[in-house]
Amino acid sequence: MPQYYYLKYIPKADRPRVVGNLERLIGQLDREVPDKDSEQTLLLATWNIRNFGKVRRLPESLMYIAEILSRFDFVAVQEVVDLDDWHAVMDRLGPDYDFIASDKTHHKLGSGGERLLYLYDKRKVRFQNIAGEIVLPTEMLITDDTAGEGGALYQGKQFRRSPFITAFQSGWFKFDICTVHLFYGSSSGSKLQQRVQEIDRVADYFADRAEQAQKEGRSLILLGDFNIVHPDHETMTALKRHGFRIPNALNRPSNLDLSKYYDQIAFMTDDDTLNFIDRQTDDPKKANAGIFEIFKSIFRDGDVLEYEKELRKKAGGKNKQGTALTKYYKGNWRTYQLSDHKPMWVRIKSNAAASYLERMKAG
Repeated sequence: MPQYYYLKYIPKADRPRVVGNLERLIGQLDREVPDKDSEQTLLLATWNIRNFGKVRRLPESLMYIAEILSRFDFVAVQEVVDLDDWHAVMDRLGPDYDFIASDKTHHKLGSGGERLLYLYDKRKVRFQNIAGEIVLPTEMLITDDTAGEGGALYQGKQFRRSPFITAFQSGWFKFDICTVHLFYGSSSGSKLQQRVQEIDRVADYFADRAEQAQKEGRSLILLGDFNIVHPDHETMTALKRHGFRIPNALNRPSNLDLSKYYDQIAFMTDDDTLNFIDRQTDDPKKANAGIFEIFKSIFRDGDVLEYEKELRKKAGGKNKQGTALTKYYKGNWRTYQLSDHKPMWVRIKSNAAASYLERMKAG
């Protein structure tokens, strides 16, 4: 449970608003995300938190982020830049949580100085002391059309942001997991092809361990921000061609205007795991996959006047009035307080005791 005594760092004049926001957020999470349990399932999520640590966030925003994160057992987080704000979030999450982060990929590769990170609840998840970043061998390097369309090709690029691989276990469920924030570039031409290549390379590289993982009873999970355009687009094909499968329940947009499928959770695992995730239900509390609507309870569309003073501190909002100020608040400012991506999550069955005992009984 988040450490609510950090509300003391909220200015007294703002506390009634912040507490009201937290109460709405808690209610929404209670209604829309399954409860965490201690033995049966693992709640696993991915969330790109926009420029986290690079831009100034209000103290209340750190409380809201911690509240959302606390509802999951394991979260892959992308776009973490500096760690000061992250340590503040960890303080608000309390002693049951830990994290492991990658180093920053060198900015000359176009990474933006970002880290990739895993947050986990130590009561449910064990880090198995294996972690690393993907470095491509020469024959898999990214091709760059340096001379423009139709020009000479240069092969020699690593990932803009190195994918981060680790090994964890929750109950009976053992998994190797790789999180990514892949190159966006452009919506067409050579930059799009670099994006497709990055997706293809990480899926190919990670899939190479599938046979050994199967022998060890481990699942492979590839997740994060792939900048995938659409399920029928070549960006998705590049992910699936190496054997990774997307649960049907996650075949939906994850950005704010519901137009893109950037974020994904893909599996190489047994059929039972995917069938469990895709089980149909009309009860959100019993669902096994979902996307959480982050602006439904906090930084709502109609809250612009509550934050007018803060909006005026930014160059983008300083001289705006009326609908222009509202547009800036909705489309820009609040995405730097929370994010321009929504958390995507799955619930995975982590207690396989019954099936194990059946196998033992069968000899």
